[in-house]
Amino acid sequence: MEIFWNEQRVQSNRALLEKLKKVSVHTPQPAVELRADREARYEFVGRVVLACQRAGIFKIGFIVEPPTRGG
Repeated sequence: MEIFWNEQRVQSNRALLEKLKKVSVHTPQPAVELRADREARYEFVGRVVLACQRAGIFKIGFIVEPPTRGG
């Protein structure tokens, strides 16, 4: 599993949590936009959502892209 923050790779779940904690105190609190590719397992998406919850992030959006035509 690879996690990216604004197109930069995050090295670990701990590093992700620390980044989330820093932004969770901003006013207004920013939304986290979560995008996973088609091959991503729900378990890994769930880990990111859990990190958001632990950091106190209240707004999580999921970015989805429609399947390609014929696919």
